[in-house]
Amino acid sequence: MRLKFTLLILSFILTGNAIQAQEIDSTQIGKEYPYFLPILGKKAYARGYKLQKPFGIMAGTIFNKQGIVLKDFELGIADPGTPVDEVNFVDLSEVGIFEFGPSEGRITTANFRADAWVLPFLNVGGFYGRVGGEQTITFRLGGPDNDLISSTTDIDGQYYGFNLLGVAPLGPVNLMADYSWAWTTNVNLDKPVLVKVAGIRVVKRIFTKTPDRFFAVWAGAQFQNLDSETSGNIAFDEALGISDEDKAKMDDYWMDVTNDVIPIDQDEMGNDIFWSELSPIQQRLREATFNLFRGFVDDNAYYKFIKELEFNWNMLLGVNYQHNTRWQARVEYGFLRSKQQLMFGLNYRFGL
Repeated sequence: MRLKFTLLILSFILTGNAIQAQEIDSTQIGKEYPYFLPILGKKAYARGYKLQKPFGIMAGTIFNKQGIVLKDFELGIADPGTPVDEVNFVDLSEVGIFEFGPSEGRITTANFRADAWVLPFLNVGGFYGRVGGEQTITFRLGGPDNDLISSTTDIDGQYYGFNLLGVAPLGPVNLMADYSWAWTTNVNLDKPVLVKVAGIRVVKRIFTKTPDRFFAVWAGAQFQNLDSETSGNIAFDEALGISDEDKAKMDDYWMDVTNDVIPIDQDEMGNDIFWSELSPIQQRLREATFNLFRGFVDDNAYYKFIKELEFNWNMLLGVNYQHNTRWQARVEYGFLRSKQQLMFGLNYRFGL
C-alpha cells in the first residue's frame, strides 16, 4: 500500500540580526535616538551604545534531510467527508500486519521573515514559508520475515509561526539564544503540525577596515520537538496511485468478464473459465469482492500515527557578512549523523 504521508520536518527560521554587540560609539553620546523601537533605545543611544536598525525583513531558503521514526499506525476506510470520530480505525501494528521501517524526509523551503527589536537585547519575529520535497518511508506487511517495502511521496505544504531571540555580550563574544514555534500544514492533514525549536550560539565578530562592515562566525546547538501524533486522510485511489484511466480499465475489464468476452479464471487443466460457467453463488461472491474493492477506490483512507525525529539535537556552524547597517547575508550548516541542514538568508534592516 502506498500511503501519502506528508510530514514536514521544519528547520527553524534563524534570525539574521543578533550579531551586533552593544559597543560604545562616543560620537553619539548625548544625541537623540531617531527611532521609536527598541524600548529603552533612546537611553541606551544617548549613553553611547551603538544599536542596529530596529526593523528587518529577511528572505531565505533551507535544505533539510533527517531521519524520522513512525509508529503506532492506525488506518480506516470511509467516504470522503466522514467526520474523524465516526471512522472505524484499526491499529495495524497490534494485529501484526503492518510495521514501519526507517524513514527519511528531504525538504526545500522558501521563507520570508519580518522582525523588530522590542528591547535592545530582545528580538521578536514572525515568518511564513512554502515547503516542497519528498519523504521516503519503508514498511513491512506481515511478519518480521517479510521484506521491507519502500515508498517515496511528494511533500507540498506551507508553514508559519513566530520566534523570540535574545542576545547578550560576554566579553569578546556574543551569546544568542532563541525559541521558535512553527505550524506546518497541507491538504491531507486534519490539523497543523506544531514544531518547536530552541537554539543557542556563541558568536565571534571579525572586523574589517570599513565602518559597520564585518564578518561573524559562530558555533552552537539546536533542539527540535514535534507534536507526537499526526492524522489526516487521503483519497484511496491517490494513496494507491490509481488514476482515472486505471478506474476506467477496471470497469471495462469487469464488463468484459461478465459478458464472457474474457475468462475470469482457469481450471486445474489450464482451460479458461467464463462468467456464465460459474454457479450463482460463485458469481455473487466475485461480484461482491469486486464491488467492495471498487468502492474503496472511491473512498478515503483515514490514518493516524506517532512520529518522532530520529535525532532531536544537532550541532550548528555559521557565518554572517554585514555589508553595512542595512544589508546582511548569512549561511548556516546543521549536522548530526544522518541529519543535515543548510540555510541561506539575506536580511535588510531599516528604522521607523
